[in-house]
This record gives sequence, structure tokens and C-alpha cells, in this order.
Amino acid sequence: MLNHIRTMLQIKDENITFFDVTEKTIKRQLTTVVHASLSDEPRACPSCGCTKEGAHGRHQFVKNGKKITTIRMEPFNDIPLVLKLAKQRFHCRECEHHWTAQTSLVDPGCIISRHIRLKIMRLFVERISYTLIAKLCHVSIHTVIRELKKFKVYLPTKYSLLLPEVLMVDEFRSHAKTEDKMSFICADGKTGALIDILSSRKLEKLIPYFNECANTEDVKFLVSDMNAAYFQLIPKVFTNAKLIIDRFHIVKHLNEAFNDFRVKEVKRLRKLDQKSKLQANKIKSNWKKLLKNRENIDISEYKTWRSFRAPKYPYLTEAMMLDRLLSYSDPLKEAYEVFHTMNDAFRKKDGDLFFATIQSLPANLDDDFRKSIQNLLKYEEGIRNALRYSYSNGKLEAKNTHIKTLKRVSYGFKSYENMRTRIFLMNGLIKIK
Repeated sequence: MLNHIRTMLQIKDENITFFDVTEKTIKRQLTTVVHASLSDEPRACPSCGCTKEGAHGRHQFVKNGKKITTIRMEPFNDIPLVLKLAKQRFHCRECEHHWTAQTSLVDPGCIISRHIRLKIMRLFVERISYTLIAKLCHVSIHTVIRELKKFKVYLPTKYSLLLPEVLMVDEFRSHAKTEDKMSFICADGKTGALIDILSSRKLEKLIPYFNECANTEDVKFLVSDMNAAYFQLIPKVFTNAKLIIDRFHIVKHLNEAFNDFRVKEVKRLRKLDQKSKLQANKIKSNWKKLLKNRENIDISEYKTWRSFRAPKYPYLTEAMMLDRLLSYSDPLKEAYEVFHTMNDAFRKKDGDLFFATIQSLPANLDDDFRKSIQNLLKYEEGIRNALRYSYSNGKLEAKNTHIKTLKRVSYGFKSYENMRTRIFLMNGLIKIK
């Protein structure tokens, strides 16, 4: 029976003897209490070092009562479990030193078993809050944070980092009490493995940091969004690297430019007369159709549409419906042609057509829309490289999503170091065995 308890609790210390199992209400919660004793045969005094047998054959060690310790164990069947362990006390006649028998189940002076601590460490990998980890392990939040801080010594430093050939860079909002609200993150563009996280994305912090890395010349590609600060890392740090603008942000820039103009045009039409107001409402209701890829627009199926209900309006194909929408506004029709010409060139990875369209914009195109489109000329090299190479920031954006989930379930982080440690644990850069 005692061996079954030992196997159930996964206790390997042979000096622990079990003799009873009871149930007790502790802190208003039903708890399973396992009663056991710990007694070993010490070989030498931890204070003076004398052996058990003295000079005259007299026993130097005397048993001096027992000390009962309550040890928190891992819950069994979702019921809290504690071990009431009676530890043997000893007395040395040579130096009058007293000590208590120790076990590998817990650290000296600790009442939380190694099983609990290992479970806490494994739960750090999951995207859950400190509070939930504490509830699952039946410990306090302070215990959870204390275990997390032990991983701080395993965090990488700038002197130990090896930068990859393709380096993805981005930022995320940390909400931690540091010098900058936006934190910097970088990862390997080929494998997606996290490289490092910095508390600030400011250029004056990034340049000294990367200059102290050993292999900055090995970076061949720097993948970034349209944050101008990161571009300056190439001439100042990564002299052998080519810039690649993330394709998602290029398409997003085009969509936002066209949508901003569409909203502006809708507001203008509403101020003209009642008829133009109705037309503006139709343009607003079908804004997703205006963004749809022209190659996927249906030209054969006739049906009624949301803004053109039968029998007032005849059945129309999707292409005919879009033509009718664009007929309400000549400026919108002109912007629509420019927007989709650039999108078609981008999908076909035709950089020459993409930038030729920007450089030959119609003279009567809206000024704000024109300025937004021409802003892409500043990123010509990075956009051409994005069309030429397959690298993007997709894997890094996925990590940012996981970080946002962790922050949301944790209601933010007060400590930046704790947040950084959790992120490294989540990404497997600190191994727990």
C-alpha cells in the first residue's frame, strides 16, 4: 500500500515512509493530507564534519525529536494535496550543532515541492495569466512570479546573439513601465525563430545594440514595414544587407489610400443634392466590391444586388453593378483605375509597371490620393526587392499576435523583464526539461 502512494505521488526518496492518508479542510477547501516521516542516517556532522562513531566508539549523533513540515504537492484528481512530513532532528555531541534531515523533494527551507515548481515552469509556455497558473497549482501569484524570475539568467545577451542571413524587424506595444511604450522585436526570416526583444524601438538604442553583435556583416536582407527608422540600420549597421518592404504593408497602404479617397468622395457627394446623396450611400454600402480583385469579378451571372433591388432595378452582373457605381463619380472612377492597375502589377510582381503607373498619374487625380500613392516612391528599392524575393514579415506578425494574446489574458505587464521572459519561454528559446 505504501509503495502505491509513493508511485502515485512520484516520490523517489527512499528515506520517506508513509503511514496515513486523511482529508482536511484547509483555507475553506477540502484537501488531501498524506502523513509521512523522513529519517536518514547522517554520515558526518554538517558543522564540524565529525563522523557518526567518535574516538572512543561512542555515537556522536543523537536523534532529537521531529519537525513536522507541510509541503504543497501537485493536486490529485483536482483536489489540493499536501504532505505532512515529520523530519528527523539530530544533535551532534562534538560541537553541539542541531540540524534537520533534508529530502530531494523540496529545497532546504522551502515548502513547495519540485513537482509544483516544474508544473509552474511548464505552464509558462502557455498563453495564460499568472492568476490562472497560481490557481491550477494552488499556490500564490508571488510564488509564480518568483519562479519566473529564475529564468532571467538564461535570457540571451547581445554578445551571445548570432544574427541570421534574413532579419525580420518590427515593433509591438509593450504597455510596460520603460522608457518607450513600443518595444522592438526581431526574428529569423527563414525559420521564424525569435532572435531578441528590446525595450525601445528608437534608433539611438538599436544602432549601439546591433553594433556590438558579432556578425552584422552576415545579414543579407532586412525585412521591415514602412517605419523609416529601420531603413537607417542598413548604412549604419548592416552594410551588406538589402531592404525588403513587407508586402502586406504595401497592399495595406494602397487600400488605405483608396479607402480614404472613397470616404472623402462620399462626403462630397452628400453635400450636393438628394440624388447625389443616395448615390453616395450606394458607394458607401458597396465599398468591399470596389476593393475586389478585378480578375475575380463575375461577368456572367445576373442577379439583384443590395443597392439595386429588383423590380426597381434590372438584374445586373457584378461587373455591371460596379460600372453603375463608378458612373456616379468621375474622380472615383479615375482613382479606381489607378488603384487596380497598381494592384494588378503588384500581384504579377511587375515592378516596372507598378512604378510606371505612379510616375504617370492622371493630371486631374485627387491631390491627397496622388500624394499618398507617390509616397511609395521613397520605398522603391524595398518594394522592388519585395517583388523579387519571397521573404516577408508574416512569421513575425504571427509572433506579435501571440504576444498580444498573452498581454490580453494577463491584463498587461507591469514588469518588462517578466514579459520578455514569458515571450522567450513561449517561443522555446528557454528549454524546460
